[in-house]
Amino acid sequence: MRLGTALLAILLVLTTLAGHLAVVGPAAAAECLSGAERRQAVQSGQAMRPGQLRRAVQGEMIDLKLCWRGGRLVYVATVLGAGGAVRRLTVDAFSGALVGP
Repeated sequence: MRLGTALLAILLVLTTLAGHLAVVGPAAAAECLSGAERRQAVQSGQAMRPGQLRRAVQGEMIDLKLCWRGGRLVYVATVLGAGGAVRRLTVDAFSGALVGP
C-alpha cells in the first residue's frame, strides 16, 4: 500500500511540474510587449510591421508576439504550415531574419 501512495505522490508532483512548464514556454520566458508598446516599437523603427513578417514565415500565422529576448526584439510566431503542422518560429523584429525555431 505504501508503494502505491508513493507512486501517487510522485505522479502528482510530475503533473504539477508539467503544468508549470507548459506555462513557461518560449514566449513566456521572454518579456513580451503590450499592444501599446508594440505600436511604439513599430512606429520608432525598432520592429518591422507584422504584415512584413508574412514573407519570412511560410504558412498561416496563428499567433504573433513581440518580445525582448537576449537583449533584442523578436517576433515569436505560431504558424500553421502545410499538412496542418504547427510550428513556433522566432524572427528578429528589425531584420526579419529567422533566429530560431
